[in-house]
Amino acid sequence: MRLARLALVLASVSAFCVGGCGGPQAVRGEQVEGLDDEAMSTGLDKRDLQKMLQENMKAMQASAVVARWQKENRPTLAVMPLKNETSEHVDAALDSLLSDIETTLVNAGHVQVVSLERQPQIIEEVRKQYSDAFDPAAVARWGKQIGAKYFVTGKVFSADERQDGERRVQYFLFLQVLDAETGAIQFQHKSSLTKAIVK
Repeated sequence: MRLARLALVLASVSAFCVGGCGGPQAVRGEQVEGLDDEAMSTGLDKRDLQKMLQENMKAMQASAVVARWQKENRPTLAVMPLKNETSEHVDAALDSLLSDIETTLVNAGHVQVVSLERQPQIIEEVRKQYSDAFDPAAVARWGKQIGAKYFVTGKVFSADERQDGERRVQYFLFLQVLDAETGAIQFQHKSSLTKAIVK
């Protein structure tokens, strides 16, 4: 099935080269139907991260924390870096998700978002102090430094299984909303997806 799809994609790409193309050609997903549908490997890609993020943000928008924010008349919030606990080199992709989270929250209108883009020292401090849970004293200090009442943070992690030449990897994106003053968890949600290579 997968080989048949790949052959179809390659035939479609070849059709673009009739009459003078020499060597490999780069194409966009919209140029070849189905190019974005199949996974090239079991690794995380932008589409995977976007899917998991959308599930988490949908859960956040339906949660009690949004009702709390509405009562507080748009409190300030900052999005912290997401921790990568996978073997995948997706740190740059995770950093780009920060903007997606900020955009979703800004457009929803429940909070005022403080951009950490201009706070490199805080971001570096967060990355140095990453552990399974944030130190509430550190969270409160960061909140005071940037004027945020809440933080959104999270991590990506995975579980990898191999057997008889087959591989299955389950990826998880976990998001939390923390109260900057106390470090108390106001919201948390985990989305997941599975990728596999089968014979």
